[in-house]
Amino acid sequence: MSTVIEEKQQQSKPGKVKRPPVVSAPPLVGSLVPMLNNPLEYVNKCYKNYGEIFRFKVAHRSYVVMGGIDALRFFGGEGKDCFNGVNFWGKAQDYMKCPHMLVGVDGEMHKHQRDALKPLISKEAYLNRIEDLAGPVQEIIDNTKDGVFDVGPGIRHIFSNQIGYNLQGYKPDYNEVVEFIYYFGGVMNVYGLRKWPELMLRTPRFLKAKALAKKHARKVIEISEQRTPEEVANKPLMMDVMLPKLREKPEWFGKGEEEMYGLLPFVAALDTIGASTGFMIQRLLENPDLYQRIQKEVDEVFSKGLPDSETLLAMEDLNGLCKETLRLQPTGFGMTRTATKDFVFKGYQVYKGEDVLIFTTADHRNKNYFPDPMKFDIERYREPRNEHRTPVYAPFAKGAHSCLGAGMTELMMPLNMGLILYNWDLSPACDMKKVKMTFNPAPVLSNNFKIKVQKRKHL
Repeated sequence: MSTVIEEKQQQSKPGKVKRPPVVSAPPLVGSLVPMLNNPLEYVNKCYKNYGEIFRFKVAHRSYVVMGGIDALRFFGGEGKDCFNGVNFWGKAQDYMKCPHMLVGVDGEMHKHQRDALKPLISKEAYLNRIEDLAGPVQEIIDNTKDGVFDVGPGIRHIFSNQIGYNLQGYKPDYNEVVEFIYYFGGVMNVYGLRKWPELMLRTPRFLKAKALAKKHARKVIEISEQRTPEEVANKPLMMDVMLPKLREKPEWFGKGEEEMYGLLPFVAALDTIGASTGFMIQRLLENPDLYQRIQKEVDEVFSKGLPDSETLLAMEDLNGLCKETLRLQPTGFGMTRTATKDFVFKGYQVYKGEDVLIFTTADHRNKNYFPDPMKFDIERYREPRNEHRTPVYAPFAKGAHSCLGAGMTELMMPLNMGLILYNWDLSPACDMKKVKMTFNPAPVLSNNFKIKVQKRKHL
């Protein structure tokens, strides 16, 4: 919501409301610079200084931030009808001609899609399919020669093959996947985050990415439409389920929503899951003792063959590495929503139409839930501590719009990391001090992060 509108609202009820405190920042640009540089660290700092509800301004826009356990409870409970995604997702989805896509709608329209999608990407769907998840990863590892490995692109390539094979029936060319991500990221940077001018959507670079993304989406739909009932029964793909479900409701969904589901596994998962894997590799390279400890556990398990899901999830060190990375470097650290009505939280007035950032991971660094919170401690998640059981641990968000792929991710992250560590010795191929977290739009490591991979001698 613009600052002008906000000021008018405040003037309309003088002395009758208490507004959230405003973060101190330079006039005109407000918090623009720190929010562009590192929004996760900036919002964490503001939360520590201003408490569970505050406001900051980014140029001409104003945001209300709500964080903490009471904010999570309010967002997922009594206040769930106080928010929607119109301001953040609306124009982006209109541009992509999928106005009723899952992430930007609520109520029955959202439930209709979520109920169909959830069984396809749940943990339970893959508990007995570890070989399917591992196959595409092992193939890339086997075909990669010793030498310098670009972490960002390389990890995304691994996940794109894995996701493409398991959810869409084929492995897209990696260069195609780069274009899908650029297309979706471009739209979100223009209409969601408002970081880019609309002119970017008319550049040759973007138009090429858009054309390839549309071509891919149509290909995925064609693959599904040509599959036999036997093929669908043996291994249902995402579009086998989603196309009929979308076509049940032609008054809600059209061609745009169908095409977006052809892209969804790539644009919704690659940067987030891939980034988390990059963060884990960074941690290991910066802490040789931790690296040695994790690899020892991996060798003990993977030397006996590909572990089943029960064995994989019982690897305390490896899964602790995954969970602790998600705690301190969450790729989905908050959810941007729009207030659908006036409401009061913690004694502070929020007005209908205001942009609200639900800071879902606000207490990931709270010593009351995570003792010595800035310490990277992989033992937090085992008996008797079980610190991930606290309701404030929310790397996959909370509420009706929590990440549907969380369960699948909980298998993919340790499996892929295990395969990497069992097959490769890793060492830095860059100045690690110059590797930084960037945002595009989700948190990722900078493009200069390169490692040297070498086939391990035991293979």
